[in-house]
Amino acid sequence: SSGINAEYGENWRELIVAKMKRASEASKRFGMILIAEGAADQDGNPIKAEQVKQLLSDAGMDVRVTVLGHVQRGGQPSAFDRNLGSRLGCEAARVMTEGVKSGVEIDPCIVSLKNNKIIKLPLMEAIKHTHSVKECFRKKDFAKAQELRGTGFSKKVEISKMLSVMDVKPVAEGTKRLHIGAAFIGAPAPGMNSGIRALAKIAAYHGNIVTVFHEGVDGMVGADYAQLSPDECDLWSMRGGCLAGASRSTINPSNVKAILTQFKKLELDCLVLFGGFEAVTSTLTLADHVTIPVYLIPSTISNNVPGSDFSIGCDTALNTIVRAVDCIKQSAASTRKRVFVIDVMGGNCGYLAVLSGLASGADAVYIPEQHVNIDQLQCDAYRVMDKIIQGCKRGIIIRNENSSPHYKNDFVTALYAEEGKDKFVTRSAVLGHIQQGYSPSPFDRALAASFACKVYRDIVKRTTKPELTPADLVVVGIRGSVTTFTPVLQLKMDIPRRVPVDNWWLDLKPLVQTLALPPNTATVQDNCTDTCTHCDEK
Repeated sequence: SSGINAEYGENWRELIVAKMKRASEASKRFGMILIAEGAADQDGNPIKAEQVKQLLSDAGMDVRVTVLGHVQRGGQPSAFDRNLGSRLGCEAARVMTEGVKSGVEIDPCIVSLKNNKIIKLPLMEAIKHTHSVKECFRKKDFAKAQELRGTGFSKKVEISKMLSVMDVKPVAEGTKRLHIGAAFIGAPAPGMNSGIRALAKIAAYHGNIVTVFHEGVDGMVGADYAQLSPDECDLWSMRGGCLAGASRSTINPSNVKAILTQFKKLELDCLVLFGGFEAVTSTLTLADHVTIPVYLIPSTISNNVPGSDFSIGCDTALNTIVRAVDCIKQSAASTRKRVFVIDVMGGNCGYLAVLSGLASGADAVYIPEQHVNIDQLQCDAYRVMDKIIQGCKRGIIIRNENSSPHYKNDFVTALYAEEGKDKFVTRSAVLGHIQQGYSPSPFDRALAASFACKVYRDIVKRTTKPELTPADLVVVGIRGSVTTFTPVLQLKMDIPRRVPVDNWWLDLKPLVQTLALPPNTATVQDNCTDTCTHCDEK
């Protein structure tokens, strides 16, 4: 409803028909219109799917209607929804407990998520805010209604409009067309295709060009590149991997001169890199040879790029892990009492381990950011044994692939098997490269499109600067709900370990431990060693 009210106004019927005709004339094989169940025109009259179908049918188009209905309420919860539920539930319990202990009556409140942090809002304030949205609709102030839905909502509406345009703006006479280079450096991440598709569509709409280097840096060195048209990548957003090709080769002192010569030959105005820490080090190398602005869009399942809370691909990988763990849990609970030690990716970053552990109800999580020792492993083994004695049918241990150079997957599996003995059977599972596969999640698709749109807008501003400096080589990121551009030389990171210095998600690790506690901790106390510093009950 917001899109029709703000973009089309009272002439929405004629304009929608014209837009779908232009799609047909552009040889698009299909068009898609999404209608919210509460969609209405400027006068408050409902807009129904059958009504739009009739409009397009009268214009000679073959139209089908699909009503999704209550299937939207079903299905398995995503990793984000599971983690959000756990975080909100624990915060609500904490607020209630504190109120009972203090004897002070708690004012009614809503526990919610804002800027990636759990906050409390007065209930009456939230209700008043909701009523304000309805009042804006009554006054036909649709822009204000979008604003009240949150900055993220209005931004997504705007990006959706930008990516759905059919026409191409003519380039003003005497105006140079921008030539944007793009490359994928590092391992493939689900959502990369969505990002380059968005960049190509927006650039083409403004009459500009995007050239993609195939196989990342190898394509830069070997002059393997091609211009990317919006029609060519129109269906890329739903596909995983990296269709243009990615490689782990980096820009380094030995090849940077050849690469800069290629940029000059192509007359590139800027370069957009998609990738993880390999892309960070490549951008650092280019900072010593500033010739054009460089934008790094974080794209890695490990979520280890400094300057952003999230990277493209990490949400898809997280959901892939949780689906795999769900299957393993069924196996563990359906036969004998089993404990599975599951190895997940992430390099030296424990994001995937912590978030998948919280979403799947893991009994213990081991990550590189927190030192693992033998006492902790024994203590966790006693916890799992205690839960199984009290009736739990399975145990799930998740460890990051680099959580310890000594206590690897086989060692941890053997330790749990020895401590569990006749209480449970221990098995191990290494998920491997399935974590890099799968179609990108809606979150990753939207994040990639958002990054690409923000980068393009900044390109238009930055390429007009009279003089470039290393500060024009930036990492685009999201901090809370704000999109940021951080100069690569200002990033706070541990380069040898390939991780940021600060990680917001580390605050969630204690929550995993709390939710894994057995109902009765007596067995843990009886078996835990005197030197154990990890048992909360000691």
